[in-house]
Amino acid sequence: MDASLKAWRDEQKHLPEFMRDFHNCKRLFRGISEYIALDEDHPAKDVNWRQAHCYTIDVFLWFMARHGFTLQRSRAKQNFDSLDDVLDELDAERRKAMAALLAGGEA
Repeated sequence: MDASLKAWRDEQKHLPEFMRDFHNCKRLFRGISEYIALDEDHPAKDVNWRQAHCYTIDVFLWFMARHGFTLQRSRAKQNFDSLDDVLDELDAERRKAMAALLAGGEA
C-alpha cells in the first residue's frame, strides 16, 4: 500500500470528522443500537453496538478507504433528520432509565 494512503487512513482522514473521536463514535453506535431495538423485526436488532462499531469502522470503512471510498454527508436537497437531536433524545432516555433504576423503580 502507498505510504501516503496508509498515513491518511491511519490518521482516520477517511472518516467524517465527528467520527474520528472514539467517544463520539461510541455514542453514535450506541444510539443506532438503541434506535434499532425499537423495531422488533429489524434484521440487525441482535447486533450489539460494540460489534457494529468495530465492524463498521475497523473493517468496512477501513477497507473501502483503501479503495477510494469514503463516508460523507449527502449533498441532496432533502429535509434530513438531525443526528444530534436523535442522539440527544436517546441519551436523555438512557439517563432517565438509569435515574429510575437508582431510585429503586423500574426503567
